[in-house]
Amino acid sequence: MLGDLQVKNFAIIEHLSLSFSEGLNILTGETGAGKSIIIGALEMLFGSRARTDIIKNGKEAAYIEASYFIDLPAKLKDILKKAGVELDPEMLLLSREIRRNGRNRCRINGQLVPLKLIKEVAEFLVDIHGQHEHQNLLQNSYHIELLDELLPGETKDKLLEIEDVYYQLKEILEEKERLNQQASERARRLDIIEYQLDEIETANLKAGELEEIESKLKRLENIEDISATIYKAIDSISGDQHNQKALLDQLGTISSNLSKIVEFDDDIKELSELADQSFYSLQELNFQLQDYHDQIDYNKNELSELRERLDIINTMRRKYGETISEILSYKNNLIEEREELESIEDKLSSLEIKENKLKAEYESLDKEISKARKQQAQWLENEMIKELKDLAMKDARFEVEFQKAGITPKGRDKVKFLISTNLGGELKELSKIASGGEISRIMLAFKSIIAGYDKVRTIIFDEIETGVGGETARQVAARLYSISTDRQVISISHLPQIASLADRHFYIYKETEDQITKTKIDRLSEIEREEEIARMISGDKKTETSLKHASELIEDAESIKASI
Repeated sequence: MLGDLQVKNFAIIEHLSLSFSEGLNILTGETGAGKSIIIGALEMLFGSRARTDIIKNGKEAAYIEASYFIDLPAKLKDILKKAGVELDPEMLLLSREIRRNGRNRCRINGQLVPLKLIKEVAEFLVDIHGQHEHQNLLQNSYHIELLDELLPGETKDKLLEIEDVYYQLKEILEEKERLNQQASERARRLDIIEYQLDEIETANLKAGELEEIESKLKRLENIEDISATIYKAIDSISGDQHNQKALLDQLGTISSNLSKIVEFDDDIKELSELADQSFYSLQELNFQLQDYHDQIDYNKNELSELRERLDIINTMRRKYGETISEILSYKNNLIEEREELESIEDKLSSLEIKENKLKAEYESLDKEISKARKQQAQWLENEMIKELKDLAMKDARFEVEFQKAGITPKGRDKVKFLISTNLGGELKELSKIASGGEISRIMLAFKSIIAGYDKVRTIIFDEIETGVGGETARQVAARLYSISTDRQVISISHLPQIASLADRHFYIYKETEDQITKTKIDRLSEIEREEEIARMISGDKKTETSLKHASELIEDAESIKASI
């Protein structure tokens, strides 16, 4: 069960702390005091979308924490162990912090966990029936979900199987559609592919070719400058008829002169050897320059051919890729696409076989699930009529209508709840016949029935009694208390009949301090309970009559409790 709840800086709540008990916990208070804010905090703790606007003005973060005292189901233990959460044999502690900077934190037993895990764990802990669920009941699409909650475990496993088959079928149908679209334009696309492949293959591109051509072109386009520069270098080194004294001759003279004075100073020996080496090096440079110059062959045809080749490569680059490597990769992709287009019929044939197999599997599962649903629907019809009689709808008739729809993740069943609330009345959809009070009782009837199947031990109601009063309110209260004998019920209520049956009663109110409005909560004593129920009966003013009526309601509540 849900034990302690702490809420800090949430909407108009600065700090709220309360301890729930087993059985029926009732929260009452004036309109606008913040009763539904507590439900909102619990919904956010258990995974609803975090909104920074719920953080109290002037605060940086809102914080919600709840402790659960529960004998953990084996499946829940397994989920927590796989997530690396340390288990406490007596308690489960969940918390969530919502920060203005968006860095929200979720914890289980003090360990940081993803929000997804909190949501998964919450399914085992609590069922929150907010006011919006009344509207869900009016939507026919919601009815199959309610019915499926009552299915036995083996059928629920089949629901998972049929959902998996559905999505496999969906993938195959999407792939078939894609291939059929390709097939319809295959001839045109193949022509384009063949043209592009022919153009790329005719170009006969080779990796590294572009760089090689650019290097050759650079040389040939500057060959005259190269030749002139080399010739001048040779002339400077070895000389000709226009050069009185070549570098080689001058260096030879220097080397010869130094060799003559070596005997006078040992340090000159090193300089003489360096001069000799320089002479031979310059001589070698001269030989190599001469060889290079002799090999220079200016071929205008080659230059023209290289330029033409570069034009071809650049044309390919503009069309198929920035580099030759990208062009060749594009070519490989074209070849793969051509192979795929040429094998469409084979692929479609293979997909057809898979589709037929999955369809047969889907239809088989759908047949089994539909049979189980119809059996459960008969039981639900009988149980709903019993429940509605206990809730002052003695002439009500309830029926589950089945139709076959297209393929969906839940099977081909389309389920619709029909009801007649008056004797001899025609069965109609809930949205067309039920009043607000009747919808509340119908939902309570569902919750009462589902409670026997549900794995959660805590049910939270936000004004389940909307639209009811008088003797009907008494019967609704009795049914709510009946549910609480098997599991914990927490209910926000404005009905004194329901409040009178509380095992633990909380009063929620607002106070203004320093021009700041705050929500506060008190657990009521027996005397305070009587006064609060009297207020609920007569409004803000407690009268002797309302106090007497409140006392009678509490006395009557004890009789109801004893009879359940």
